[in-house]
This record gives sequence, C-alpha cells and structure tokens, in this order.
Amino acid sequence: MPDRPARHTLVWLSAHADWRADVPAHDARLAAWFAGGFPAVVARRAADDPDPRVRLGVPLPPAEGKLRLGLRVSLNDIARQAPPLALGEVAVHAGVPEAWRVPLSTLDALAPARVFGAFAWQVLTGLDYVHARSDVDLLWSVRDARGADVLVRALQDWEARFGLRVDGEFCLPGGAAVNWREIAGGSRQVLVKRVEGAGLELRSALFGRAVGDTHGVSLPGRVGVAS
Repeated sequence: MPDRPARHTLVWLSAHADWRADVPAHDARLAAWFAGGFPAVVARRAADDPDPRVRLGVPLPPAEGKLRLGLRVSLNDIARQAPPLALGEVAVHAGVPEAWRVPLSTLDALAPARVFGAFAWQVLTGLDYVHARSDVDLLWSVRDARGADVLVRALQDWEARFGLRVDGEFCLPGGAAVNWREIAGGSRQVLVKRVEGAGLELRSALFGRAVGDTHGVSLPGRVGVAS
C-alpha cells in the first residue's frame, strides 16, 4: 500500500480505481480526465473529516471555467505518485510562454522550487492554463528562519525586476506550509496549512524565533533552502 501522500503530490489512479466525485455531475468530466492519462493533486483535508480516503482535486483550465473538481479515492487505488514538477524542468518546457522563460530561469537560480498551479498543469496536460494575468505558484522547502527571511527578500526583488507575480508556500520542517506573503508580512500569527487542516499559529514558533528579523543578512547568489 502506498504511503498517504502529502499536499500537492501528483497522483495517477489505477485503471479500475473506485473513485467518487464530490459532485456527481462531475463524474463524466473526471472519467474523461483520467482516461486521458492526467493526474490529480492531493488536497488538504479538514481536521475533523471522518472520511479516511485521500482527498484529490482536478483543476480545469480557464476554457472550462477554472472549476476545481473534487473526489475521494482509496490509497490502494493510487497507481503512482510524484512530487510537483521542478521549476527548472518547467522553465525550459516548450509549453511555457516565451515571455516567462527568463523570469522562471531567474527564479530557479534563486532557490530550488516545485511548481503547482497553472504552469504545472499546462506542462502536465498540454491544455491552455497560462494567460496574460497568470502568476507562478511555487513551493520552497525552507529549513530555518534565516532562509525564510532571505528568500522573502529575493522574491520581492524578483517581482520588482520583472513586474510579474510569484505566489506559493514555504514548506517547513514537519510537513507544515505557510504562504510566503504571510511570512513577508508583520502579523503576530500566520495561517499554517497541514494535510489534515489549517489554522493560525504564532509566527515566533515557526522556526523558534520571529521570522522577519534578518539582522542585516545579505542576499547570496542562490538562497540556502532545501530542494
């Protein structure tokens, strides 16, 4: 039996998987999606969710209203799972608009990251997800507060340089995640996401000290965060 996958994990279902759509009217579209060989993505569960099955999502492209189709599946029906695509792989993919090639390569040079959202789904499916107002959604594994502080500054500089928007999460030790813009803010509490739910937690408890105190740290060529 496969391990219970983390949020954002890509999963491919077995040919005879016994899945159930959250909305029965979505059954036909999901059946066509999986027949095309496309994956689903592991979604967050509510902390009090009594259903032991894995919660999955399938985000449809803008041409289909950007609907996110939800479903449940047993662990035994997952044939294969993989982490989100690496940013370096996406940056050079033929399906990525030319105008994004240099910005994405520059982001990849700052710190290792994984891609979810529109850019990932465009590469995975060949469907049109990226449009003129798209941002890029990334995941960074960050080990400590210093790495978080330095990466925040690097991302702010990237946005100012290219006039584009980067969204995403800092993945912390232990499996939690926090949106990088919350880390960049000055609030005492931040929203921390886990596979079993989400809730507000003290900023000072994330890494054992308050994030946002860089003590004059200078930006290196590549931020020291985990791949």
